[in-house]
Amino acid sequence: MPAVLKLCVWLFLAIFVFGLPWSAVAKKPGAGVAVGECKDKGLFGEAKLDAVIPLCDANYPGVDSKESWLVLFYTQDQNTEVGKYFDVQLSKIAMDFGNFASRGKYAAKGKAGKPQKHRKRIQFLADKYDFQGDLYLPKKGLSDTSPVVKVGAVCCDCSVVPATCPGKGLALRLIHGGKEINVEQDARKIPETVRGVFEAMGLVKPGEKLPEVFGVSENKEL
Repeated sequence: MPAVLKLCVWLFLAIFVFGLPWSAVAKKPGAGVAVGECKDKGLFGEAKLDAVIPLCDANYPGVDSKESWLVLFYTQDQNTEVGKYFDVQLSKIAMDFGNFASRGKYAAKGKAGKPQKHRKRIQFLADKYDFQGDLYLPKKGLSDTSPVVKVGAVCCDCSVVPATCPGKGLALRLIHGGKEINVEQDARKIPETVRGVFEAMGLVKPGEKLPEVFGVSENKEL
């Protein structure tokens, strides 16, 4: 067989063997989220400085996601209340749940940088926000050291408005256990939101509204 023909045969076999796996790789809904997929990231555009992941139609997690997600839908004109800027409050909530930026003020500091099991983090937050008496944790499990809940945000008044946007204003949704449900809490109220998420996950008994507290989620004690 001529050398050129042999080379063509080998190239064909190489493409057939190695090319198919490459072409067959497709993103499954909820399988993973890449920060760079959204063209307009809104208020959370610095991947290394933000603990919150910008979401859009291209990377919105599906209900089959293995990770639990808290998602804030927002319009930027809502971010005007001094002392309760929702991008800051949501970033602190993200840190509470174990999400940290690579550097900057939302990076893990001190003990917060060490992996922490879900059970310990939930118990810490229950003590921090005074709902430890209402915890309803299973006897086994909760041993994962990943974030208890991933936190993302969808900009609903950016140049490209995602189809998932419910409208103007602020709205929270929780993706957990194969479902996507509304979370009624105001994302600017950290203790209520943290507790509300755990209530929706079935880890805390429903209770009365907590007193409003600002700027309490610096995670210095983690």
